[in-house]
Amino acid sequence: MSKRVVVVVLAVLVLAPAAWGGVVFTSVTKVEGGKVAEQRSNTVNGWVDGDLARFEFTQSGNPMMAEGTYLITTDGGKEVFLVNPKGKSFSRFDVEGMMQFATSAMKVVNMKFSDPRIEKLGQAPNGLVAGVPTIHYQYRTSYTVSMGFMGMKKSTRIVTEEEIWSAPKLLEAALGIWLRKSPPKLGDDNLDNLLRAEMEKIEGFPLKRKIVRTSTDEKGNVEVTTTLMEVTSLEMTSVSASLFEIPPDYKEITPSPDAEDDKEGENPFLKMLGGKKK
Repeated sequence: MSKRVVVVVLAVLVLAPAAWGGVVFTSVTKVEGGKVAEQRSNTVNGWVDGDLARFEFTQSGNPMMAEGTYLITTDGGKEVFLVNPKGKSFSRFDVEGMMQFATSAMKVVNMKFSDPRIEKLGQAPNGLVAGVPTIHYQYRTSYTVSMGFMGMKKSTRIVTEEEIWSAPKLLEAALGIWLRKSPPKLGDDNLDNLLRAEMEKIEGFPLKRKIVRTSTDEKGNVEVTTTLMEVTSLEMTSVSASLFEIPPDYKEITPSPDAEDDKEGENPFLKMLGGKKK
């Protein structure tokens, strides 16, 4: 009898669809104030298991990541693809490449940063977010950014008040692609290194993040933008391996300077950069 039981169990394991323990969550980001608030508000459903991750945009005002598209990685974020089911296409999502492009643009307007400072204001256990224990961190970052182009000069003081509720027990590597601890690079090595060194001290991954950014120009004009990202639901459960696969009939699109105008259904990321199917 025991041998029959073992055979049955082995058969079930062999024939069962590939699935394993993972993390499934929903993240909502809302932006108030500023000039592009509607473009940064979104809702994302995420599936993560170790180095595998998929982040699907169910609501988005960002043309780069339209509703229905999703980011996918199988190596913890070393290589990320933006997939568009509507156009049956995908492209490499090169964040570093975009930042290099932005840095080059900053050099054109002679953008410079000065008086950078980052202050840690607090750290303490702070209850549950989406049912998961978190640590509450508080920071204040300030700097002055100036630029000059064709005889015109502009200087703005930036002060950012930030609160982070991070879950130290969440260790899935690919969570860091969406639930990032470090903010996007600003293009100044000194300030970027300060921010990265401080944010690397945060344990786990942020499940809630509130950022209040106040900009004051040389004329005293003030603009305040508030961004709130919160994981509204999270559970540990089995995740199907098929979620992390790009359908074999999807075509890869690569950036191309001689690309024709993008047609409806093509990848929205490349619609901004120019691209064509391989």
